[in-house]
Amino acid sequence: MKTTKLIPLVQIAQNSASKLKKFHSGSLNEFLEYQEVNPVELIVPEAYQRDISYSDINKNYKQFNKRHCVPLVIAIRPNKTKVIVDGQHKALMALLSKENFKVPAMAYIHNENSTENECERIESEIFFALNAKRKNPSYVDKMRAGYLFEMPEAREYHNNLGACGLCVDSLGDTQGVELNGEYQWRQAVKKYEIPIVKKATQYAIHFDKVWNKDEVRGDIIYGLSCLINFLENADIDFQKTLNGRKKSLYRFIETQITQQKVKVWYEGISGSAVDVLIARRIIQRYNESTTTPKSQSLPDGFISNYGLKDPTR
Repeated sequence: MKTTKLIPLVQIAQNSASKLKKFHSGSLNEFLEYQEVNPVELIVPEAYQRDISYSDINKNYKQFNKRHCVPLVIAIRPNKTKVIVDGQHKALMALLSKENFKVPAMAYIHNENSTENECERIESEIFFALNAKRKNPSYVDKMRAGYLFEMPEAREYHNNLGACGLCVDSLGDTQGVELNGEYQWRQAVKKYEIPIVKKATQYAIHFDKVWNKDEVRGDIIYGLSCLINFLENADIDFQKTLNGRKKSLYRFIETQITQQKVKVWYEGISGSAVDVLIARRIIQRYNESTTTPKSQSLPDGFISNYGLKDPTR
């Protein structure tokens, strides 16, 4: 992984000025007030708060971690009630820790004459601003951060990219080829495992040298992985039936795929069965090729019986 550069925020602001046409100088309202509160004092307004996600807590947290506890956002109503606006999961875990401590919070202090409806309106507006407009980190964002503190999933992701000679946002082989569509590549690794995906990627990198796109597409790798898996991992009866077709199809992949524009192989294909559909398209073009004798073709009924059934039917 490349050494990260430290960039002054002022420089980013200067570079952003021409791109942010609708953002104006100046500001609105006042900052929230920093406080420390005991979780036992807090209440949850059902009017706008989401339900507790117990599955999220079970999946992502083992214990309450004070280092990860960014300030809650709360509102203090005229009757001194302290309402959780944002951060109820953190507050709940702090309470479940069964330790007696206060947690940091940023507080909005309601006007002492505010009605309950007025309080809820302002609180829900803050809740909306903090949640509905939030840009959640992508999977790659999480892996890039996770790699720096040696998270196993992130290290495996980085190593798998590197093994394939691919690079995504400084992860993987930084001297390798840029991957466009890492999700499909990731699904290929999950479904077909690295040896198959590595072979598929080698083909895709070879294709890119001809297409000169300076990137490889994840969906092309996914489709090739499906096809290679189909050819390499078939049962003994299927291998006997294939005879010379396997060698002939590999020759087609190596010599004929780049004779078409790259979009020919993925255009109009989407959804959860991208891999199968691209694999079937390659076989269809192989069957239609003037270089393929009829005796070496792979009819639809034949490939359907061995795992490549058309998912659209």
